[in-house]
Amino acid sequence: MKKKQIPALLLAASLLFSCQNAATGTGGAKAMPLPVPGTVVASMSTPVNEDKLNHFSCSVKVVADSNIAAGVYDIDADYGPNFAEGQMTMPKGAGNFRLVIKNGPVPCSFIIGFKMPDDSTFYDYYEVDCSKTQTRMQYIKAYTF
Repeated sequence: MKKKQIPALLLAASLLFSCQNAATGTGGAKAMPLPVPGTVVASMSTPVNEDKLNHFSCSVKVVADSNIAAGVYDIDADYGPNFAEGQMTMPKGAGNFRLVIKNGPVPCSFIIGFKMPDDSTFYDYYEVDCSKTQTRMQYIKAYTF
């Protein structure tokens, strides 16, 4: 085999391998499969320390909606016996990122965010804030991918 043919063969083999990875989805960052509608994908609960009599807790659940292909999730929030629900839509291109919930800045508040494949950074996206008198849900940041 001639010396000029070896680099050409290596280039062709690497192009073929990268095309195969792109077609099968095995190359680069690993995307998580979309959850089945009705699946709880993230949840968190914390006790309400101000209520010593009833032992209330506040919690939030992120549930895959029937429109999960568009990145839509149902948000269920509880504060003692009070229940509130809302919806959150992930940014375009982030529909299959892993959702994570962290405690918010005040008691009974939660930050719903996501982590991208192969990245440990928490990207805060949506806030749920519960109290005796109200439950507030809102987007706190916007992202483009």
